Amino acid sequence: MSVRVKCPRCKGKAIITNSNDLAKDIKDVFYKELYVQCVEKDGCGARAVFGMEFKHYINPPQTDVVSMARKILEQQEQLNIKGV
Repeated sequence: MSVRVKCPRCKGKAIITNSNDLAKDIKDVFYKELYVQCVEKDGCGARAVFGMEFKHYINPPQTDVVSMARKILEQQEQLNIKGV
């Protein structure tokens, strides 16, 4: 994943210097604190903490789609066997 960060004060280039994974022990949750520092040539030198989270998929992973299709086909097959 590539992330570009701007300084919240001067809007110059900032870099991520460290991160803290706040949800590392929670399955399927992604939330990190990103520690950033302004490095713009004539920038302010500010340091800040950003929050980064995963919200939802736009397209689910391919393996999930295949798994969902298999379940639908299995359910359809069971309905056909029962004569419904």
